[in-house]
Amino acid sequence: MTLYIVAASLALGGIVLFVVSRFLSGKVLDVAGTETSRAADLADLATAVGKEIGAGSFAQMTEVKGKARAVEALKADFSGTDCVWYECTVTREWEEDYWETDKDGNRQRRTRRGTETLSSIKREPPFKVEDPSGSVLVDPRGASIEAEKTWSSFEQGQGGASLQVGAYLFNGFVGAAGGRRTLGYRFEERSIPEGRELYILGEARDQGGTLSIRKPAKGRFIVSTRSEEDILKGARSGVLWTRIIAAVLGVSALVCLALALLGVGAV
Repeated sequence: MTLYIVAASLALGGIVLFVVSRFLSGKVLDVAGTETSRAADLADLATAVGKEIGAGSFAQMTEVKGKARAVEALKADFSGTDCVWYECTVTREWEEDYWETDKDGNRQRRTRRGTETLSSIKREPPFKVEDPSGSVLVDPRGASIEAEKTWSSFEQGQGGASLQVGAYLFNGFVGAAGGRRTLGYRFEERSIPEGRELYILGEARDQGGTLSIRKPAKGRFIVSTRSEEDILKGARSGVLWTRIIAAVLGVSALVCLALALLGVGAV
């Protein structure tokens, strides 16, 4: 690999991290710059706007904080957790042998590993967020969800005709398909348990006579089990470190480019 290629790779990495830092900076501004609303105040404001200019006219970016309350009973597949939202995935881990030829024409047998998703289930019905003043409906579709990990397990081997994982019966086993040997199956579950404290950032909208918080046409939509303070702390830390690493990569790219132009040679 020449110094020019190294310089280009370092510069590209720095650009990617700079873009990530811009995204995180925007998150900090959106979260810190949006005022927290009470559920009752949103309802009153939507009613007032509806009387003034017509029902369905209210739309406002807002943030709310409160406990998750299910509109319809929901249990996560693996853990059986009572929740308002969940996502379950089943991943197959495999290995296979392959032949690699080096620059001298010698062939060597090697082994590589990989994964494939066999099943992915997400349930995201509308639910409510309840604060001391009342509750407001949330439509979580399209949100950036920060949920809790409520199940994680790995079952070694090829498996059988079926496997019971928590409250879930899985029937999708694959053996040595395509020469790939199955090492096992990983079961992961994220959920928002009933009653969990939530932070919501989105657009409050009076649509069809029902007030709800949902994904805005433009803007950020966050549903998180973390507090506003933790979200801001994590985003600010991310901005700092991505900018530091991006700067280091940028300087390194310039050094490599200078060495290449001076004819130092390849590495």
